[in-house]
This record gives sequence, C-alpha cells and structure tokens, in this order.
Amino acid sequence: MTNELKAEFKKVFTIRSTYIILGLMLILVIFFGFYVGGWHSQKLDLLDPYRLQTIAKQAISFLSVFSAILAVLLFTHEFRYNTISYTLTLSNSRQKVLLAKVITVGVIALVATAVAGSLTPLLANWGIHANHLHLVTQHFYYLDLLWRGLVFGLGYTMAGLVIAALIRNQIGAIVALLLIPTTVEGLLSIWLKSNTVYLPFSALHTMLGAGTDIQKASLAPIDAMYVFLGYLAFSGAIAWYLFIKRDAN
Repeated sequence: MTNELKAEFKKVFTIRSTYIILGLMLILVIFFGFYVGGWHSQKLDLLDPYRLQTIAKQAISFLSVFSAILAVLLFTHEFRYNTISYTLTLSNSRQKVLLAKVITVGVIALVATAVAGSLTPLLANWGIHANHLHLVTQHFYYLDLLWRGLVFGLGYTMAGLVIAALIRNQIGAIVALLLIPTTVEGLLSIWLKSNTVYLPFSALHTMLGAGTDIQKASLAPIDAMYVFLGYLAFSGAIAWYLFIKRDAN
C-alpha cells in the first residue's frame, strides 16, 4: 500500500495542472479574503457578529470545487493518456490503487479546506483594518466551523472523484461536476421545492450553512450530512465495483 500511495502523490505533484489549480486557489483566497471580505466590506456587514465565520464558510463553499477538479484530473489523466494499465500492472491489487487515490485526494482536500477556512477570515480582518473600518465583536465557533468545513471540503472532493470514476472521460467528468450542483439540482428544485434539501449537493451546502438560513432549513446540519453521505456511499460503491471489474481500457 505504501508504494501505491507514493505513486499517487508523485502523480499529483508531477502534473502541471496541480500547481495551476493550487496557485489559483491561493490567489482567490487572498482576493476573496482581503479584498471582498475585508477591504470592500459594506457597513451592514461590519455590524454582523458572525461576519468572519460566514466569510470562512463562503470561501470553503466556493473553493472546494477546485480540489474536486484536482481529484477528477488525478483519476482521468491516466485514462486519457492510457497510463492506467501501467498503474494496475505495478500493483497486485486494484483495490489498493483506488484506495491510494482516495487517500491522496482526501489529504489534499483536507489541507486545502483548512487553509481556505483559516486564512480567509484572517485576511478579511486584516483588510477591514487596513481600510480603517471597524468590525463589531465577533462570535467565532471554531469547532463548528472545523467539522462542517472539513466534511464539506472532503465530501465535495470525494464526489468529484466518484464522478470521475463513473464517467472516466476528463471533460465529461468536469462538466458533470460543474453542472450537477448548480444547473441540474437548480432545475430539480423547481419541482421538489422544499425537498430540494434531500438532493446530494443541496444537502452538503445545508450542512455547511454558507448562504443558507439554517433555522429555516428542513434538515439539521448533521442530518443533511447523513443524506449526502448516503448518496456518496451508494455511488462510491458502484464506482468501486466498476473500477475493480471493468477493463482498464
């Protein structure tokens, strides 16, 4: 298993797109935190005692898609350039290969989420003071943000990996990752109305609480997490089975 993990981490950091995505994420963290959440704050925002925690949640919600895209690229690059056969040949188990990919993208997702969730509010606070603005005393619930943020970042990234494993086509997987949470679930919400919260990505966003009114939500955050994990477990089991049984090509 150690060799498989080393191979997957090596693949991630030898792909040029990895550095492009991580660099773009860092730029957006700085822009979103310092300028949008800090320097450009409106007077009404400055009176919000939960302003910094809200900024952290919004940053995690927005930036998690990049780690999910990174997971898609890691998986589909091998099928696109037909190097998956070499990966499977060098390992004595396809399950070890897939588990190594899951662990690799999981570690990246957790680190990226932790950086976005911790750095963004610090930059926002700096931007507010740099613009000579005054923020009211803040209530920041660290443990609440920690579990919600990490579950959201990890869950979104794993969803990207599952989509990649099911579709295997790089462009198709990226398009699906971008359209399902927005366009597809947005259209279904017209029909489902309040039951939209039971859709996978809607449940995930309800769990995080970024841009939603938790008190009016029909699901508690912990229940919304269970709904999303149910979808992820079911689709992940299918993806796992297909990866083990289907031909590499």
